[in-house]
Amino acid sequence: MSITHSPYVRCFWTGSLYLTNGTVMPIHCTHISTKMLEVEAPDGLHGSKLVKIELKAIHEGKTATLKALCDPQLDVFNEHNKHYFKLVYHTISDKDLAFIKEFADAHS
Repeated sequence: MSITHSPYVRCFWTGSLYLTNGTVMPIHCTHISTKMLEVEAPDGLHGSKLVKIELKAIHEGKTATLKALCDPQLDVFNEHNKHYFKLVYHTISDKDLAFIKEFADAHS
């Protein structure tokens, strides 16, 4: 299944970020598309070159737990004393991409 690029939209889903050193952090997603996402977390990446995310997603009454391996592109300490990560999907299922595309298209 081929997913075309969807808009980059505001998102308020929460979830967990798993680092390669075993650390698990609570996150909330601020923006998402079928190519990348941005999340806020309480701590930095600690050198992780690949991270796992799990998001509790909801759209029009449907819920899903989205899972992906991501390549971090940016880690910025922001004005809310949180780390702001820009992540590009490394591995994500077609089913999860379809859910994201449907959500993004509806909110663009």
